[in-house]
Amino acid sequence: MGIGLSFVVSFSISYNLKQYDEFITQLQPYLPWLALISGIAISILFALVVRMTQTAHLRTQSLNEMNLNLKKEITERMSAEDTKQKLEVALLQGQKLQAMGNLAGGIAHDFNNLLYAIIGYVEMAREDVDKGSVVYANLGKVLEASHRGQELVSRILSFSRKQHHEFSSLNLKTTIEAALALLQPTIPASVMIHFDCTAVTPEILGNQTQLHQVLVNLINNAVDAMDGEGNIAIHLTEVPADDPYLKQFPDIQKKVYSKIEIRDSGHGMDQHTMERIFDPFFTTKEVGKGTGLGLSIVHNIIKEHAGEITVTSQLGIGTSFIILLPEHSATN
Repeated sequence: MGIGLSFVVSFSISYNLKQYDEFITQLQPYLPWLALISGIAISILFALVVRMTQTAHLRTQSLNEMNLNLKKEITERMSAEDTKQKLEVALLQGQKLQAMGNLAGGIAHDFNNLLYAIIGYVEMAREDVDKGSVVYANLGKVLEASHRGQELVSRILSFSRKQHHEFSSLNLKTTIEAALALLQPTIPASVMIHFDCTAVTPEILGNQTQLHQVLVNLINNAVDAMDGEGNIAIHLTEVPADDPYLKQFPDIQKKVYSKIEIRDSGHGMDQHTMERIFDPFFTTKEVGKGTGLGLSIVHNIIKEHAGEITVTSQLGIGTSFIILLPEHSATN
């Protein structure tokens, strides 16, 4: 039986090999075409894979661009909203100062008339008493107080109305150095002032006396804020006309600006104080040491020079005032 089974298996294998050979023989004329079709199929499949890869890459690139554009749009909207809020605050500040200036001006005129009458009657009364008497001395005190009142009224009127001062072309660097030279003898030796200028030609159109008043006021305030000991840094730089920093100011012109930054190492201010820092009659000094008009007048002077002034501060670190003044040349 084993021999018979072997014979059957051998016969089956021989028969199958014969059929395979016949199949190969019949298929041989078609082999080139099969190879061509297979090659085309493989090429098409490869092209589809490449195309799918490119499509996926383009889709990923498109999604990345969409994400970048979306982030840029969100950033621009947030920046625009921030600029809008700053513009609204600046506009409200200007309207408030104008309204208070008009009110202060009207009161100051009436008060000035009263002071003229007081001074006149006091001077006449002093003529009728002995110069060595106590009454004469007391009337002198009244007269001194009345004259101080006149000085205060003069400052109020200076704040309340725009006075037309004569402007000329000024070198801002020289103007600052001259103001510092005037201040130096009055500043404590424990206060160090550092001034540097990186602007190329800081020429502006302005009034030197007024700008001296601005610098003297800000530096004296800085000295007071440091309790007579610390550092004051003054930087003079140039801001290009297309600088995004200028967009936050509503009245800014499209031109190059000189930027003065006055930074002290004093005790700083809180947010509430900064919001009112330019309000007339607002002061953080003790009674009798400040009228609250200094920074209001500074604000008016800078506005009269077509400039801007801002303040930033942090408690325990210090305060920084930034002044922007439009640069001027002979061709302007």
